[in-house]
Amino acid sequence: MYTRILIATGGSPWSDAAAAYAIALAAQMGADLCILTVLNVSGVYAMPDVMASSELLMESVEQQGQEMLAHMAARAIQAGVPHVALLKWGNVAETILQTVAEEQCDLIVLGSRGLSGFKRLMLGSISNAVAAKAQCPVLVIKQPPLAPLHWRRILVATGGSPWSDAAVDHAIELARVQQLEVCLLYVEQRRSRRMDSLFSLTSDGKNVLALAEARAVAAGVPYEARLAQGDVATTILATAAEQQCDVIILGSRGLTGFKRLMLGSTSNAVSATAPIPVLIVKRFLLT
Repeated sequence: MYTRILIATGGSPWSDAAAAYAIALAAQMGADLCILTVLNVSGVYAMPDVMASSELLMESVEQQGQEMLAHMAARAIQAGVPHVALLKWGNVAETILQTVAEEQCDLIVLGSRGLSGFKRLMLGSISNAVAAKAQCPVLVIKQPPLAPLHWRRILVATGGSPWSDAAVDHAIELARVQQLEVCLLYVEQRRSRRMDSLFSLTSDGKNVLALAEARAVAAGVPYEARLAQGDVATTILATAAEQQCDVIILGSRGLTGFKRLMLGSTSNAVSATAPIPVLIVKRFLLT
């Protein structure tokens, strides 16, 4: 399914967790790994003895980056994963996206510390910025994998939109290739107390689920379909826990800038709080 995976590592606990996950995933899927460390002086911890010389500061930062990169490369070698290790200076999100294009990667794995509420919406995060613009799926990780890594069931939420249709197609293809089970979920939000409105929502949900089920049947993928009501993000998380899913797959229209940061999105809300990996897929990635 994935042939070349990019992992961006920066030495934080969450990026270390993502790196461990990416290595395990590459080993499981027989993929190559592109290990990237992006250096940025503004992100370095204060070092009073070094700040007096910008040249010395940059040398120190680069040495730290080389050490982090060597550590992750050693872990990839130990896992038997073919890899390249890259050290670059620049804006983290922009450099990740540029490297993905240059190295022809088909999956990005990023760690997230799970900021939530006002702080996440206003400031965003590396994973948020990359997921908004990436032209390949982005897997957001909070915890290192269990040993050994073994996906059994994936949850994909569909709402009938083009981007959620892309997520369904991606989930079904992933399930077919990796021999997984799929939980298809449609969540209705009650916008009116009127019975005709509720009936319309239920009818729409059943139709959307029926189309998703037909795709799963055509691909020969085992599935379970769920129709639920409530807050979308909360219901997705609750269903994933109830169904013991190993990953959540969501479509994203790729909102950027002020609109995404202020309004957020379902993928943003779920990836901020989900304890399991969240795979964010774009519409134009699939044919």
